[in-house]
Amino acid sequence: MTLRTLPARRRAGPRVELHRETAEFDPALHLLLTYPSRDVAVVTAIGDIDTATAPRVSALLWPRLLTKLSAVVLDLSGVAFLGVAGLELITAARTYAPYRDVEFTVVGGPIAVERALRAGELAGDGAPGARHVVA
Repeated sequence: MTLRTLPARRRAGPRVELHRETAEFDPALHLLLTYPSRDVAVVTAIGDIDTATAPRVSALLWPRLLTKLSAVVLDLSGVAFLGVAGLELITAARTYAPYRDVEFTVVGGPIAVERALRAGELAGDGAPGARHVVA
């Protein structure tokens, strides 16, 4: 994702500075945020989670973990590739979620994603307050 700041807009009368940002997203990853209930957030990823795209997942996931939600779900069922940066993000979220009393759930994806989760020792019930669901 590339962020760039646009020039401030000038208006007649008192000078008003506006800070605007536009985002150009990498087509390698699509993210969707849904709230199936009032206190549950689901972050769905479709595409690849690697060094280039993990910050986008992080930007959507972490604010939900910092709120008063009871559960946050990371749905990887549409992910084709899960790299080390994605595994590190999931590890950090699984470690932090219990401190906020948030149930963090990872919904697995295709075999390549399942293998990455197992290799990163993230498959199964390894962390308190976090769980892994095989799709």
